[in-house]
Amino acid sequence: GHTDISFTEDVSARFEALGWHTIHVEDGNTDLDAIRKAIEEAKSVTDKPTMIKVTTLIGYGSPNKANSHAVHGAALGAAEVAATRENLKWEHAPFEIPSDVYSTMDKTESGAAVEAEWNKTLAAYCEKYPEE
Repeated sequence: GHTDISFTEDVSARFEALGWHTIHVEDGNTDLDAIRKAIEEAKSVTDKPTMIKVTTLIGYGSPNKANSHAVHGAALGAAEVAATRENLKWEHAPFEIPSDVYSTMDKTESGAAVEAEWNKTLAAYCEKYPEE
């Protein structure tokens, strides 16, 4: 069920009171630009940590189970999966990653460069502080 019956804490207010920079993305289901903007804003704040709150709807896209306990911790079932795929206009086969998504998310080369830089930094640290 809905968490507001048992949990009413304003987490963003708590983090803000602790001196954190807080950002709230109101629609984490479809507003990808707002998520990107929040991440960029968070990166620009260098004097304190940032907490990004992203509000989403559990089971987004499921026409009969979204925003209900029925989608939490249980399989949707074949009929609801088919209805969700149709509702979201998802035309790809199960477990198929569209090529544009795959190419955007593939960090093989850039990840290797970041890892190499990390390994270099770690090696320098280990040399400087061999006992730690």
